[in-house]
Amino acid sequence: MPGTINDSTPLLGQNGSSDIHTYKRRWYILTAFSLFAFTQGAVWNTWGPISTTSEEVYDWQDSTIAWMSNWGPIAYILSGFFFFWLLQVKGLRWSVLSSSFLLAVGTVLRILTSEPQTATVLIHMGQFLCGMAGPIAMGSPALLSSVWFPPQERVTATSIGSSSGILGVAVSFIIGPAIIDWYMDAFNRTHATNDVKTEVDQLAVAKALRINLEQQGISQYMYYECAWSCSLFLLVLCYFPSKPDRPPSASASMERSSYWSGLWSLRNKTYFLIVAFTYGVAGGVLNAWYSVLSVNLRPLGVSENKAGWIGFYSTVCSCLCALAVGRFADQFVRRMKELILLILVCSGLCFLVFSFMVSGTIHYSEAILYFTLIVGGSLIYAAVPLMFELACELAYPTSEGAANGMLTYLNNMGSMLFLLVLSFPDVGTTWMNWALTCSIFVCVPLIALLKAKFHRLEIDEGLQSSVNAELKIHIA
Repeated sequence: MPGTINDSTPLLGQNGSSDIHTYKRRWYILTAFSLFAFTQGAVWNTWGPISTTSEEVYDWQDSTIAWMSNWGPIAYILSGFFFFWLLQVKGLRWSVLSSSFLLAVGTVLRILTSEPQTATVLIHMGQFLCGMAGPIAMGSPALLSSVWFPPQERVTATSIGSSSGILGVAVSFIIGPAIIDWYMDAFNRTHATNDVKTEVDQLAVAKALRINLEQQGISQYMYYECAWSCSLFLLVLCYFPSKPDRPPSASASMERSSYWSGLWSLRNKTYFLIVAFTYGVAGGVLNAWYSVLSVNLRPLGVSENKAGWIGFYSTVCSCLCALAVGRFADQFVRRMKELILLILVCSGLCFLVFSFMVSGTIHYSEAILYFTLIVGGSLIYAAVPLMFELACELAYPTSEGAANGMLTYLNNMGSMLFLLVLSFPDVGTTWMNWALTCSIFVCVPLIALLKAKFHRLEIDEGLQSSVNAELKIHIA
């Protein structure tokens, strides 16, 4: 009678110490985490898409908008190592729970008052707390996929987790401007029916009414984000285990090096450092560049609303591309280096064309604007899960938390430096596009020289081969 494999069959054989098993609840865990990452991305990117409105309501400058975005990378750099230590020592539950709590508190601070000076201080504090939730939101997808998913689903799970934060950024590009537009429709109707005696009075009343309605729109937006963030914290509090009872793969059951020693060992892994540098430079600059897209496109005469839709289309396409590429890479894991290299070249060409158009070398075209921004951004973000997984393979046996923590740490360092330059008064915006283009092309030769090694995958594949051989002998 042929042998069968069921839940009680020890897949590691006589020499194994644990069973391999996958649980259906892994999709709930991934969904809950994805909602958290989605929310963190949306809250962080609150102010860039409504920069024009915010500057009028709170008397801010472009540099203030840059600081609102920059609190994310700054908080990440200050707290990142602690949270990745917490991730390895206490696991996913306490890490995600504490981060979602910080996110909820940060959104609460932003609704306490609408008085411009006090609100500005509280918003800065709220953005900083939101940024402290970033290390777990950005750096945990690869660890979650390793702990909960089998090898043939790991890249897909990482793609979903890492794309969720990008999707949150996408939604923030349209939700904020949409709420503001809804309130401004009321202003247009009211202003059209008012009969004001003098032109001076008319302008004064119109401006006061407009600012009041814009402030109401921003306050409503803050309430929505706060309610959603607090609900998410309660969801994680109710049920979010750190790991399943039995591991989904052999490598997931093996003990890793301690956090600090593993982190220190990464300095000697040259190929890992190449991937980390690529994600830090190309990905970090792109994240910061998108967060101030409305400011960047303003000199081209692109409205806040249109810039929001461009950002939305771009980031939604990025999510779809990341999922498609991730699923493809699950079938061709050993070709991740070649995929990353191709993506970098194509994306760099898109942003090169965009930079030439902004500088006037190429005639302005709305079609070119949409194409270069959407395709260029989508390609880079599609490479993110590939970089995460390749970095984990190159870093093994260093834990996924430490490896991806280093990647996202450098990513936020790149974002912070980019936004620091923008925070200087009268620095302009033209340099932003050339900085982005150069940050992508400088990584191309480095990836070309990289030799991909798959230490973790070889353990899982080698074990599976031995299990199959053992089953054949047993059946015979």
